[in-house]
Amino acid sequence: MSSLLSTAAHDYTVFTGTINIVNKSPITAGVEGVVISKEAAVALLHDHAFFLRCDPHFVSHRPIPPTEPGSNEEANTARRAYQVPANIEPLGSPAVKLYEVVDHVPNPVWSSSVVSKEEFVDFKDGLWVRIRSPLAVIMETRWTVRARRPSEEEDGEEEVKEGNLELVEDVDISCSKLLLSLVKGQVENNWKGIHKKIIDRLVEDAKKEKAKAGD
Repeated sequence: MSSLLSTAAHDYTVFTGTINIVNKSPITAGVEGVVISKEAAVALLHDHAFFLRCDPHFVSHRPIPPTEPGSNEEANTARRAYQVPANIEPLGSPAVKLYEVVDHVPNPVWSSSVVSKEEFVDFKDGLWVRIRSPLAVIMETRWTVRARRPSEEEDGEEEVKEGNLELVEDVDISCSKLLLSLVKGQVENNWKGIHKKIIDRLVEDAKKEKAKAGD
């Protein structure tokens, strides 16, 4: 029996592909005459309802209970139960928020309605999300707000202005090698629009705060 299980696990690994994608967008300090703080940017990522609606394929979502009652509540218990990365310290309670998400994704493989189970973990610098979709597609994404760093395309001698921030999306995809290019393509096609919605909302909120302060 153990040899059969080992063979099955080996076969699964052979047909499973993985890839990492990192996307970054600048959040410029003082853009359009307003100041966007890191705290405001992180707080927006912690607004899960807004975050989910940034996906162009989003249809609906609902909170769901854990398979094992209480397994997502306390940070240490949730870390073990959901294999949260060791360098992420969950904030709030429950430590892992669970959702069922419906997306409309027309493509040659899935039906138009895709139902995924998603795990959200708020942490000090952003948001960590694991998505479990049909056909054993798993995506783990770390969304981080940090001080902006020069890109390889920029002049290395040119310093990034102090106070400028960037939104970083670090995605690990694991799925069948037959699906890997399709899933990768969806991430690459969607990320700019998602980042724009987040940054536009930050600018909008900052303008409102500025207007209130001027009253």
